[in-house]
Amino acid sequence: MKNSVLAIFCVFISLFLIGSCTLFEEETFIEDGKNIRFIFDAGLNEEPRFGLPKDANGYYYMTLTKGGQKIQRISARLLDGGKIVDTKCCGPRQKVTWSSNLYWWILAGDTVANITKTYFNTFTGQLQYSNLPPLINWKDELVPAVNSSSYTDEFTGRVSTVIAPVGKMKGDTLTVYARYYHSISSYSGGSSFYKPVGSLEIVDSVKIVLR
Repeated sequence: MKNSVLAIFCVFISLFLIGSCTLFEEETFIEDGKNIRFIFDAGLNEEPRFGLPKDANGYYYMTLTKGGQKIQRISARLLDGGKIVDTKCCGPRQKVTWSSNLYWWILAGDTVANITKTYFNTFTGQLQYSNLPPLINWKDELVPAVNSSSYTDEFTGRVSTVIAPVGKMKGDTLTVYARYYHSISSYSGGSSFYKPVGSLEIVDSVKIVLR
């Protein structure tokens, strides 16, 4: 009889311990990135006075200068269901890469920039200007119309880049692509450790008619 009671007691203790381990086991979370989206600012610029006009078809318009580059900042926010993207692997700042469909050649011997030096003349008490030798390109180079990468702001999730199409692109449509590579991570609640289990590419684009 004693042996039977002892056996039952041992089975009860074992079930209790197993149940306790299951009860207190930490929950596992997955950062799958399924709700992450790019939200482009109105006019493609957070500052309304520098925004680009947009037509009913969703195309933006940008007027170029006859020669040289026309520089324009464009911006967007990278959000996860309305909140900034704050991941276990990278924290609140995320890298975004940019690309476009248009390029232009700068050839060897082309003038890259004309440089003017400004200085204060202590003898005359006036500002004076001196033209320095121009900066000359030394080899043929294919130049993209957009800067290649930038990081989101840790408080707003906003990210920006600069496009710089040239006059000869007049009449073309510039497509700018924004890409974010999200590391899908697995982690336990309350833990600072994570395990990468995959990746997700999030891409969005805007079209800008050059005129």
